[in-house]
Amino acid sequence: MTAAPEYFAKVRADETLAPTLRAVHEIWLRESDRFLSPVATKEAPFWTRWTTVRYLSDQFMAQYRRECALLVELHSFLPLDVAERLTLDGQRIARLLAELDRVGRRRCSGHTVSVVTQTLLHLLRAWCADVEVAAGPIPLDLLTPEGRESLLELERYASIHA
Repeated sequence: MTAAPEYFAKVRADETLAPTLRAVHEIWLRESDRFLSPVATKEAPFWTRWTTVRYLSDQFMAQYRRECALLVELHSFLPLDVAERLTLDGQRIARLLAELDRVGRRRCSGHTVSVVTQTLLHLLRAWCADVEVAAGPIPLDLLTPEGRESLLELERYASIHA
């Protein structure tokens, strides 16, 4: 296992996922807004859309995968209906990403990119909030080694992008 950030190494038994999830999501949502908001209007020029598509396929997708990996590790802690809803919403995000990748590379697609981007941003904010509510209370000391590694990956992302 890789080295943990100093504050993670000092975790008390009663600490939960909430502070880490909030911090990571705040950074991810701020970064996503910075790259996606310019294309949320149908007047966005092609090269702005292209920049957004590159961000989505590179940085956003990597963070999305880290989030999904942690959710997989947390399923056993969540009520079945909550775990299923979070999974379904995560899959909706993946479909929107694929749609943006497909249409964002084409010329004359400003209106479609705008609508899909607005939907993605709305769903992403809701998904992050739902994950925080559902998984935030889980004590860190209950995580499996894989769960701890997933959490460390999220923390690395946050420390790089803060």
